[in-house]
Amino acid sequence: MIASTWDEEYDTISVGSGIGGLSTAITAAERGAKALVIEKFELLGGVSALSSGQLWPGPNHLAKAAGIEDSVDKAKDYIDHLGQGHASPEIRDQYFARAQECIKYYDETIGIPLTVIKGLPDYYYPEVPGSAPEGRYLEVQPFPAAKLGEYQKKVLVSPYGAYYSYTTSTEWVEMQAGGPSLGACIQGHLAKDERCAGAGMAAAQVYEALKRGVDFRTSTEVVELVTEDSRVVGVVARDSQGTRRIRARLGVILATGGYDWNRRFVGSFDALPVAGSMALPTVTGDHIVLSSKLGVIPLPSRAPGQSPIFVGYKVPTEKIYGIGPAYRLLVPGQPHSIIVNATGSRFSNDSFYPDVVAKVSRFDGQEDGMVNWPAWIVFDQRMLNRKGMLPAPPGQPLPEGMAIKADSLAALAEQAGIDPKGLAATIERYNAMCDEGVDHDFKRGTNPWGALMAGDPKLKNPNMAPVSEGPFYAVKLERVTMGVPTAGLPIDGDGRVETAGGSVVPGLYAAGNSAAWADWGGGFNSGIAGMRGLLYGYRAALHMTAK
Repeated sequence: MIASTWDEEYDTISVGSGIGGLSTAITAAERGAKALVIEKFELLGGVSALSSGQLWPGPNHLAKAAGIEDSVDKAKDYIDHLGQGHASPEIRDQYFARAQECIKYYDETIGIPLTVIKGLPDYYYPEVPGSAPEGRYLEVQPFPAAKLGEYQKKVLVSPYGAYYSYTTSTEWVEMQAGGPSLGACIQGHLAKDERCAGAGMAAAQVYEALKRGVDFRTSTEVVELVTEDSRVVGVVARDSQGTRRIRARLGVILATGGYDWNRRFVGSFDALPVAGSMALPTVTGDHIVLSSKLGVIPLPSRAPGQSPIFVGYKVPTEKIYGIGPAYRLLVPGQPHSIIVNATGSRFSNDSFYPDVVAKVSRFDGQEDGMVNWPAWIVFDQRMLNRKGMLPAPPGQPLPEGMAIKADSLAALAEQAGIDPKGLAATIERYNAMCDEGVDHDFKRGTNPWGALMAGDPKLKNPNMAPVSEGPFYAVKLERVTMGVPTAGLPIDGDGRVETAGGSVVPGLYAAGNSAAWADWGGGFNSGIAGMRGLLYGYRAALHMTAK
């Protein structure tokens, strides 16, 4: 649409209120700009408010101050291995230099209270060259939501339970070393409405944005980008009252997240004909639709099998955002459980979700099919008693229709459609290995990350205990998206969106999961999506407000 008259005028407009959109608005406002954030959902925070809130900048000044030594060269080796050639070396190098700069800016200038997650290793430590045992992960300190005043109820917390928004990664690590239980931590934070993880970051960002005069519009959808002489100069926004033309004198940033609820995009870009999602229902790929009219084509940054698309399960009786059935993320590796395919065989390190996800995606040319899909998590009553399976807490029955239950493994396999003889042989072998505490087949329990997330430190192997005491259960696994897609808008190091021909679209920027991962390429590693949102929102605001 071509510019004409305006209903309102701002310097910068953030389309989306996740970590990327808020980062742009805060940075721009700190530099004297008049900033507006437009959010399609009714609450602020975006998908990043539902996340673990971890940031992975690599080496950083906070880790150094804590006495943790690291080097950029080692960190580059690590992400080069994960990227498998998909990343741009130039943009990767910029990532490390600018991520350190960004973290320092938000710590010292903006005042977001960040802290090192001590004891939390890189995903693939120590197997992958350049991986580190700690220091590269940061998180926001618990944020007292009362500081937000009337906005206390306008910022997202997870609808999936207090577990997601009222515990820190630091507490997870400390619990494994004998610290307070997660239940005790949750109760303490809930009593004071201290938001943690992604919800804490969202609350802290909204607080800092309000201090700097940033304006917010919720339940408002951007339906068109306005251009003048090929430059993006504003947006058309629609709410319950109608449409308004809003000018952006310096630039517009698309930070709408991925495209989880757009079946066509998920099927095309992620190669998933069927998938559930835990993202907000407003995450429908608006950045792709809006920019397509300007000659922008979304680019995959990696093969779909390298994307952080999880395995989870369906909860038939649960509705989230009024939509049902709900889907839940599975954190594999709980003692007294295994993951098997239709032959009843284990096929992965089922205590480490990146390996599970990679192996369920395997396409076999000999059989011309997905040999490990469908898949099930099979477990006994002791897992439910000790760990539970959300939304059911430990010791509580599972929601109706969520699992198949039987008194014997043979009956369970028959009802689930798993080969009974194969399952019996697999569990016999697995249980024997539990006695030794060593998984000779798939190295279960050898990855520190998996042990921290789902293990029991009192066991010989934190992720291994036999499946032997009935009743027995099988839950069919589903592919579940979490807002981190395979494809995004191509950007340069300043977050400027590029056309299919490689030229920059003046006045248009992208950040977070709306932007292609040219700096990282493939590979799983928690904290990257959040860091990229913070970083490219910051870089875009610097570019917009440069004199």
